[in-house]
Amino acid sequence: MLALEGVEVRYGPIVALRGVSLRVSEGEIVAVLGANGAGKTTLLRTISGLLRPTKGRVEFLGHDLKKLSPEKIVRLGIVHVPEGRQLFPDLTVKENLWMGSYTRCDSFIREDWDRVFSYFPVLRERLSQPAGTLSGGEQQMLAIGRALMARPKLLLLDEPSLGLAPMTVQALFRFLKDLNSRDGMTLLLAEQNAHLSLGIAHRAYVLETGKIALEGLAEDLRRDPKVQRLYLGAEVSAS
Repeated sequence: MLALEGVEVRYGPIVALRGVSLRVSEGEIVAVLGANGAGKTTLLRTISGLLRPTKGRVEFLGHDLKKLSPEKIVRLGIVHVPEGRQLFPDLTVKENLWMGSYTRCDSFIREDWDRVFSYFPVLRERLSQPAGTLSGGEQQMLAIGRALMARPKLLLLDEPSLGLAPMTVQALFRFLKDLNSRDGMTLLLAEQNAHLSLGIAHRAYVLETGKIALEGLAEDLRRDPKVQRLYLGAEVSAS
């Protein structure tokens, strides 16, 4: 579904991504792990067209994304839930949700509207409430709901657990797993929470200073001593 090969992204003289190659197949959850500054946000912004690579290839369903605007990439089916959610705080929940469907003119919008409320019933109770007055967990529900209103084929999530209470984070990851297993949604998840990410992902990549340091099946990476030491908080013996 999605393929990156040898992607390099620069901020002026600073190289943020160095020769990054990854793939996402339809129906997968793929996690991208890494510390702050590793390049996770840059990677997702490049896929969604907000940044342009200086080298390499980015393709989605056979389309060269380097040539497309962010709006056209959304129309192809890639929808990005950014770090910090980036809702319209002064608009109501209802208005934020409708903004998610602005690229659509099909007959399934009402169906997706009802589907979002089946996932997040609390949003129906908050329809007339300004988004900026919601709790952190409710704002994340709204950000994901807004993205689902675009009817994505591939959902990009950047640090969805950021700033949320532990119980809310657990519920969020259960929802993402269900969204994949029940509805077949393909997810590319950039996260610092390696424990939960590897618990729901099929495969994962570890980014370090803009380069892919490790990749493989999520279960294999959970057992990798380096991942355990750096991302899972485990003590690994010298042997």
